[in-house]
Amino acid sequence: MGRGVKVYQPKMRQQDEVVQEHLAPFKIEFESCPVQASLGILGRKYALLIIRNMGLFDKHRFNEMLRVTSGLTKRVLSMRLKELEKGGFIEVVERGRSYSKWDLTEKGRDTLPILMSLVQFGSKHYAEQVFEDKKPRPLNDVFDESYIQEIMRNLMIASAKC
Repeated sequence: MGRGVKVYQPKMRQQDEVVQEHLAPFKIEFESCPVQASLGILGRKYALLIIRNMGLFDKHRFNEMLRVTSGLTKRVLSMRLKELEKGGFIEVVERGRSYSKWDLTEKGRDTLPILMSLVQFGSKHYAEQVFEDKKPRPLNDVFDESYIQEIMRNLMIASAKC
């Protein structure tokens, strides 16, 4: 490793010791895996798609989200909205007699670079499902360059706030 740099590995349970030799060198010691912690709510079915609806599709109302998310039921959407709100990813910004409007919180906006990475991955490796012509595309063919830069700039701002 580098001169004078101490590299830490996450604490491992006994059954995980076998994979420890394959881990990347970390500069700090983890109590648990940050990926696994992040997937607590985000890993739930449709959670990232609901965030996508708000952050990328500009859909903020219940029925709008149902229309743009195939397979999503009213029951599951209602449950995920409650979980995402409780987890601090979204908040109700407008409530009427028969509707609510949600938007992303700072924590929710911090997930947008993750979604951009998934768009990039899907556009390259699942082009046959994603595009009519079945040809892989780079991210800048999918989004305007200024939008990509804005999302990535927000990521840099968010990481500087830690």
